[in-house]
Amino acid sequence: MQIKEIAELLKIIEQSGIEEFELERSGVRVRVKKGKVHGSQGLVAEVHSQTVPPALPTDSTPQKSRDESILLFKAPIVGTFYITPKPDAEPFVTTGSRVSKGQVLCIIEAMKIFNQIESDVDGEIFRILAENGQPVEYGQPLFEIRRPQ
Repeated sequence: MQIKEIAELLKIIEQSGIEEFELERSGVRVRVKKGKVHGSQGLVAEVHSQTVPPALPTDSTPQKSRDESILLFKAPIVGTFYITPKPDAEPFVTTGSRVSKGQVLCIIEAMKIFNQIESDVDGEIFRILAENGQPVEYGQPLFEIRRPQ
């Protein structure tokens, strides 16, 4: 599902007055409901995608071997990364936090819509790779999650 498709879908939902909507297609699930996040009124969307394992190096430079149990959790959309639900709140997760499948890891704001990004694996946050309040690109690594062995 492309960002353009999601944006068009959100526009239609907002204009229609629907309070809550859910769609799953091609391994991406989008759930939208009206709510208030970070002090703004509007739509709140949850976007889920499958975790993509780390890519193999494409150049001939030697790389340190990675722990096979650590997966990269990548941004499913472009937007602004927030590790907290509101500016003065505790973060959703910190390094060392245990996470479960379906647990909110962060929020990515895109086009004034706050998308709750949920984990699709059980594990432990090994490292947080994005900075709070900073823009992120589609596919950019956000977290390293160590899966139980």
